[in-house]
Amino acid sequence: MINLIEIVLYFILSAFLIIKAFERPAWGIAYYMLNFFAQPQYWSWGAPLPIGMRWSLTAALVLLIAMLMFGSEREFHKDPARTRTSIFAILIAVNGFLVHSSFAYYPEGSWPVYVEMAKFIVLYFVIVQSIQSQQDFKIFIWCFVLGVFYWGVEGRFLGTLRIDRGRLEGFGGPGCDASNELSSIMVALLPVIVGAVMLFKGRPRWIPVASALLGLNVLLMTQSRGGFMGLIAGAVVLPLIASGRARKLAIRGFAVSTLAVVLLAGNPQILIRFMTTFASEDSMGQSVDDRIAFENKESRKAFWRIGRQIIAAYPLGSGGDTFRYERGIRYIKRAQTRYMNESVHQGYIDEAMDWGVQGLIFHMGFILSAIFCAFKTMRFRKRLGDAALSLFGAALISGFAGWLVTCLVGDFIHLEWGYWLCIISVSYAKIYGQANYGLLPDVMVGRDDATEGDPEIYRELAASGV
Repeated sequence: MINLIEIVLYFILSAFLIIKAFERPAWGIAYYMLNFFAQPQYWSWGAPLPIGMRWSLTAALVLLIAMLMFGSEREFHKDPARTRTSIFAILIAVNGFLVHSSFAYYPEGSWPVYVEMAKFIVLYFVIVQSIQSQQDFKIFIWCFVLGVFYWGVEGRFLGTLRIDRGRLEGFGGPGCDASNELSSIMVALLPVIVGAVMLFKGRPRWIPVASALLGLNVLLMTQSRGGFMGLIAGAVVLPLIASGRARKLAIRGFAVSTLAVVLLAGNPQILIRFMTTFASEDSMGQSVDDRIAFENKESRKAFWRIGRQIIAAYPLGSGGDTFRYERGIRYIKRAQTRYMNESVHQGYIDEAMDWGVQGLIFHMGFILSAIFCAFKTMRFRKRLGDAALSLFGAALISGFAGWLVTCLVGDFIHLEWGYWLCIISVSYAKIYGQANYGLLPDVMVGRDDATEGDPEIYRELAASGV
């Protein structure tokens, strides 16, 4: 009965979003995100649906068509930071094609990885172009709030069905159906959802609050030590970069989050696993879990060393999934290590191995440029006395910080949610940044804290025509 209700709701919502997409392309973004978070072909309620249906592809095509029809209705002033981010995105795609064409050790395995990368780059430009107003931006953020809320409900009430050796497995969307990947996407999105509490006005605020708590519960259920490290990093960064009233709000949020972690971490295995993150080699090897943790630690050391050797020998890259195929296997055998795996478990090494040192530089340039967009906009909203939008920018940057930390212990830098963060940053700058201040009539609608800041700033900006 529950399956039938969910299926009916999915199709009703899909039909609604498809129709609305041709009125406002941002609804096409929502349809795409619905298929990411719901994944009807993989979830428990999706089994009765026709096998092989390309739900995500259909959603992407709807979004693309809607964007081409209506995505250029408004003109925006160019911002050097946004332009630089887009240039780096193009460089990532071009470099990936050249490496795949010229240096791929195993072209058949490299091509699907490159195609996935190219899709994410196209998605970046399509979504950024589709977000043309405050309302569009809020629709985009609502996608993450409701998506994580849905996952949180599933994890809270059905997660016990997917517990493997104490960890939440086989749960999530494309590229994040394993515990470590799922923790990485949660670390990236939870700060954005916390920021949404300040972005939305009135009663809807309880939804992102509930979503954040449910998402935090899912993160804890993954028992991912990399996820815990990323969560801590993001929580530390948030109050550090926020300033003024936004910092006070960030500190309050940090206190509430800490309390929530303590209350939600009822499973003693969570605390035990977290502590093994920082355990020394001498203190490990007693229990089965400790031995597994120790072997994982040692295997990762070996893989990182081998990855650096491959980069030194082939600095221009070896094509997608280098470590999984013959070249990685050959180096592993040469190292005479007993550890065998399909992943190097380090995003930055993996990126340089696959797409070359220059590919890593382009990708980091893309990410850092997006972070700079968020930082500039955050500072601008602070100058205007807009604590809510300033705090949103700080939360977004803390999401980047946490996610980048998870990439130190996992191959997550090339996955979709990293591009999402960049899209949010560029769109945040596009809608709320200084370059387009006063251009959009809805920029200051619902602004909080009107008494905070210097009113002269508004007159000066208006007079300057910015």
